[in-house]
Amino acid sequence: MSIIEHSRRAIKGLLFGDTLLPQEFTVGLVEPQAEIAVWLHGMGMPLDVTQRHSTACSDPFTICVAFDEGRRPDSKDLRHLSLRFCERDGQKRVLGEIGLRRTATITVPGLDLLLFGARFSSNYCLPRTRLCAHYLFHAYSQRRTVNTSGMTMSFLDRRAAMVTFIRPHPVGLVSLVGESGGNIFPMNIMGELGNGRFAFGLKESRRAAHLVESAGRIALSSVPISQAPLAYQLAVNHFKESIVWDELPIATKMSAAFQIPVPVFAQRVREMKIERVHRIGSHTFFVAQIISNERFTNEAELCVIHGFYQVWRLRERSAELEASLREDSLNKGLRPSKKSTQCTV
Repeated sequence: MSIIEHSRRAIKGLLFGDTLLPQEFTVGLVEPQAEIAVWLHGMGMPLDVTQRHSTACSDPFTICVAFDEGRRPDSKDLRHLSLRFCERDGQKRVLGEIGLRRTATITVPGLDLLLFGARFSSNYCLPRTRLCAHYLFHAYSQRRTVNTSGMTMSFLDRRAAMVTFIRPHPVGLVSLVGESGGNIFPMNIMGELGNGRFAFGLKESRRAAHLVESAGRIALSSVPISQAPLAYQLAVNHFKESIVWDELPIATKMSAAFQIPVPVFAQRVREMKIERVHRIGSHTFFVAQIISNERFTNEAELCVIHGFYQVWRLRERSAELEASLREDSLNKGLRPSKKSTQCTV
């Protein structure tokens, strides 16, 4: 190793320690996850909205919070709203916070869905000096890398998106059948809204979003952590008009209500009818009504979290953190490596 390379590694170790993890980090958790609670502050007593919100769009960053009809915040409360991402157990520490500014409202029977951008964003998973080093390194990497995502997220929007992934996001496989055939692809920007509603966001630039809008109904299957490499393998289907079901590397069965092919390994299958379609920026935001909900097993499911939160989860447990890095690479179908600076937010 050259003196220059040795010096670079020494500086990285000093600045980042063992915190250079992929921004999208895979873990296996039993759903519904019990690690993180999301609380809405600014309307008097904090409200638990862990199962009442979903990211709607990345660029511009937009998050949806669901309120029962007639219970949404008034104009005075809207100036002070924020989401706090907290430990559910233990000391219930606040690990991140996003200040909210309302941008739009969507109504469905029984619910008012308020869309918010970010006023501010705070992340407490890492010490401030380490966090600043990561932000600077991220900005440096962005300038040196060709942007193929089609998104130009602001610094604030990127930081807010990082905070949302403190809450573990399940990865599901979306199946649909339409005029052009059928498709199946993974998705993780999604969330429960309550009152039998579910929301999710898909990139406007990919075929998947348009196929969902055209089909009008989907089946969403959970993914066991053991099948994680398959979920990542199917990500290419976001760009396809249709697939040949018999050529899939998995066995399928028909869903109960819509007779849509779903993986036989799914622990849970929810069938949904699209109720609202809202175009925002980089993403199309869908609100769906859950028609059927079948759970078959309760094993650990594939979830993604932010690397900062994984560092916090395994703080002072360096051997486990190192092992989790290898597992993350295997889950993504990659060759295991000791360190990674993958940026996927």
